[in-house]
Amino acid sequence: MPVLNWAREYSWSYFKGDFVAALTVAGMYVPMALSLADNLAHVPPINGLYSFVFNPLVYALLGSSPSMIVGPEAAGSLLVGTVIKGAVDRNGGDHDAMLHAKLCGIVSGIAGAMVFIAGLARLGFLDSVLSRPFLRGFISAIGIVIAVDQLIPELGLSILADQEHVGHSSSVDKVTFIFRNLHNVHTLSFAVAATSFVVIMVCREIKRRLQPRYPGVAYIPDRFLVVVLSAFLAYQFKWDTAGVAVLGKVEAASGHVFKFRWPLQPANLQYIRDSMSTSFLIALLGFFESSVAAKSLGGEGFAGIQLSPNRELVALGAANLVGGCFASLPAFGGYGRSKVNKSTGGRTPMTSIILSGLTLFTILFLLPYLYYLPVSLITSRDNGHS
Repeated sequence: MPVLNWAREYSWSYFKGDFVAALTVAGMYVPMALSLADNLAHVPPINGLYSFVFNPLVYALLGSSPSMIVGPEAAGSLLVGTVIKGAVDRNGGDHDAMLHAKLCGIVSGIAGAMVFIAGLARLGFLDSVLSRPFLRGFISAIGIVIAVDQLIPELGLSILADQEHVGHSSSVDKVTFIFRNLHNVHTLSFAVAATSFVVIMVCREIKRRLQPRYPGVAYIPDRFLVVVLSAFLAYQFKWDTAGVAVLGKVEAASGHVFKFRWPLQPANLQYIRDSMSTSFLIALLGFFESSVAAKSLGGEGFAGIQLSPNRELVALGAANLVGGCFASLPAFGGYGRSKVNKSTGGRTPMTSIILSGLTLFTILFLLPYLYYLPVSLITSRDNGHS
């Protein structure tokens, strides 16, 4: 277990960098986890936060890439949404949050089990034989689907979409719905989304240009400031009464914040069968992206940790199995947030443990303060990330 190596050599001199990096990653990506869960996976927003509580913690104990941060991704979240769409089409339950959360846990559990077994079978060499053009094309297509999905809340058409039951429809149906209802666009919702999107993109470009000369700009939490300011403005000016959709009360579908459910039990056999192929695709995409991120970041740099594809499979599989027991979104390594982690001082897996603690603190104490967060803002953040 890698944790037995790095924990012995850890000292307080690393803690400041690890804490600042964890705080930066949390400020940028924890709000986006709410969007991935609510708008792409169609599960309660809190299930997205679970992915930053359990998965980074387990990966920190078992993973072999010190700087990699594990969390939910747009592609995996969207694929969870397709499983839920299929279940809704077959059995109904369009607004059954309990069913959606259960399916999310099942998909995460199956993907985790597949990756874990592949690690035990020493199939890590597969990361060098996967077709990158195919996967890049697939991810690019997912980007288009995400953009279409997010346009509906950004234009303030969510309520109308629910009334016409297009939330789980195809992208073509959603584009048709958008063009058919352009005259119903909510001006204030669109203004909030467009402004936040422009601010995020401009800040990203400015930081990209300035960072080679002024590395300190990486510490400026521009996205976090946009989130805080928008929530404050929504509260101050009562945007929710003006028709702007806000996040509202974030709570677990079961009524209990952390409820353990083993996802791979016989009672779920029908759902397991239906979601097997999609879970395999999530596992494949997740491992590929994690492998690319780990290789780009490098496995050296602390306590002589050697990057091992087989160990990565075991760590990612175990993380998703544990997360699936609490109905979290599938979570794998991401290059973007891992690069942010490394550039802001994160050197050890302790960053992931601190991130897990910060997310847990958010769930227990800070969710009421996100009540007025405009939904159109977090979807524009997601589009900016994509």
